[in-house]
Amino acid sequence: MMTDENLLRQTNLFFPGVGENPEIFTAAVESGDIIVDPDKLVNLLQSCLHDEAIIEVQFDDLTRVFFCRVLDHKPELEEMESDGVVMLVEPEYTKAEYLTKRDHLVITPVEPSIGNFLICSVGRVLLRLLGSRCAFEFGCFFEEKIRVRGMPVLQCSFPLLARQVKGARAYRAKIPKHMELTVHVERQGRREDFSTCPIDISVEGMMFVDPFGKYSDLREEEKIWMELYWPRGRCLKVNARVAHVSQLRDKSGIQYCCGIQFDLATRALARDVELLVAGVQRRRLRELSEISDEFGVDFKSW
Repeated sequence: MMTDENLLRQTNLFFPGVGENPEIFTAAVESGDIIVDPDKLVNLLQSCLHDEAIIEVQFDDLTRVFFCRVLDHKPELEEMESDGVVMLVEPEYTKAEYLTKRDHLVITPVEPSIGNFLICSVGRVLLRLLGSRCAFEFGCFFEEKIRVRGMPVLQCSFPLLARQVKGARAYRAKIPKHMELTVHVERQGRREDFSTCPIDISVEGMMFVDPFGKYSDLREEEKIWMELYWPRGRCLKVNARVAHVSQLRDKSGIQYCCGIQFDLATRALARDVELLVAGVQRRRLRELSEISDEFGVDFKSW
C-alpha cells in the first residue's frame, strides 16, 4: 500500500500540478478528477477488455500517439491424465479475472509497431480511454515483453491512479482506404441530396468532403439526415447538424470539408455509433499494422 507521500509523487509524475500539495490532490479525488479507488480502476480496465476498446498510448513526454487494446491474461492450460492419456484442459478462470489481483496489466503490441521498440527505453506509459463525454487516463510503467499462450504481448504495472478528463475530445478514427463506408445525406427544402465517403469518424460526429466542390452550399448549423452504409448490407440512420464548413484546395481544385455532429437521441443509437467507430478503429489498426510490417518487428524473439 502506497503512502500518501508516494501517491502524491506518482500523481505529480503523470499529471503535473495535481500532486503538488495534499489540498489540491484531495480536492481532485473528491471531485472525481483523480481516481485512486482500486475497485473503480479494476472496473474501468475490465470494461476496456470486455468492450475491446481502442486505447491511446503515450510514452514519457513524447507527443506521438500509439494504439493498443487491453488483453486478458489467461493461465496456461493444465495437464490432466485420463486412461493413460495426458490432455491439456482449461483451468477454472473467469474472463478479466487477473485484473482483480491488481498485480499487472497486459496490452497488445502497440501500433504503429515502432512503438514496441520505443517502449523498452521509456519510464512512464499513459493509457487513454476516450468516451463520448470524458476520457480516463491511466498512469503505469512498462515491465516486460511476455507471451500469453504463445501470443506476444506487453506487460505493464497495474495503474495505481487514473485521471478523468471531462469534455475531452473524442478520438477520430481515420477511415481505412479499403473500407467501403458510404454516407448518403438528405437535406431539407429543395437542397440537393448527395452521397460521399467520410474522412474520419468519432462517437460524436464525422468529417467528409462535399462532392459538389466549389459549388457546395452546405452551411453551418444546417440540419441534415444521414444514412451510413458499410459492407454486408449494414445501415445506420441518424439526424445531424453541420458543425463547420472549411475550404481547402487540393490537386482537384477547391473542396469543402464539413464537420458533422450527430444528434444521438437514444442510448441505443449512441451504442450503434460506438460499435461502428470501434469497427473502423479495428480496421484502421490492421491497416497500420500492414504498413508498419516493413519495420520488421521480430515476434519470434519477443
